[in-house]
Amino acid sequence: MVIQRFFIEDGNLLETTQFQPNTGIEIYEVIRVIRGIPLFTGDHLKRFYHSAWLCHQEIPVDEDTIRCCLKTLIRSNGVEEGNIRFSWCFHPAGKFQAYFIPHFYPGPEMMEKGVECELLSAERPDPNAKVVHANLRDKANQLISEKGVYEVLLLNTRGEFTEGSRSNLFFLKQGCVVTSPTEEVLPGITRQKILHWLSVSGKPVEFRNLPLEELPGTEGAFLTGTSPKILPISMIGDVRFPVISPVIREIMEAYDRMIEADIQENMERYSD
Repeated sequence: MVIQRFFIEDGNLLETTQFQPNTGIEIYEVIRVIRGIPLFTGDHLKRFYHSAWLCHQEIPVDEDTIRCCLKTLIRSNGVEEGNIRFSWCFHPAGKFQAYFIPHFYPGPEMMEKGVECELLSAERPDPNAKVVHANLRDKANQLISEKGVYEVLLLNTRGEFTEGSRSNLFFLKQGCVVTSPTEEVLPGITRQKILHWLSVSGKPVEFRNLPLEELPGTEGAFLTGTSPKILPISMIGDVRFPVISPVIREIMEAYDRMIEADIQENMERYSD
């Protein structure tokens, strides 16, 4: 769904009443705007072009043009906070679009107490590429609605956790942070930032898919993503976790500092 008054298509600022959704192969990104600044734009653009490369395609729109489109979209709609989706559709004809979409940001209570998640046996055919997979999204949305949970977590054919349907997944186990190998999941921007911080902070990280049978022995879990940022998990299926741990709280605070640093670095670029 498109919200706000204007969207951009192939460099043109148009009224959203003229919007027509893409059909076909579509590479996309969702970027969060805080205080009028699109966060971690360079990282999103890098993944955008890499997704196209993984699909053996090329996006004929350069980075500066996309940055300009984002600035125009934010300023024209007068938006200080929200989510922008930008995409390139290869078929039936090449088309670039950028527009604001509805968003849901977890409130203080969810950030403090955590959220509940369910399980879904499913795998992405090309996990490193951010490509629309309508069938998986529909199954996930249906389960989220039926169970009344925040997210569903994907299990591969071996019964191992990989990622969330719209987020990345981390566990805490015996003093170590456990997350899936990067080549087996969508490399989320928030995930990349957290992994870098864990590395420079000297925190132990284990890259493996956690088997379902190990879940009761974990000490905590959290999701990462554009909208949730760092979001603790209180329950997966029928396995409940304790309240937010000091480790998760430290990671949340570190990510907030990264956001603030990115806003300050790009304030001049996106000012009027």
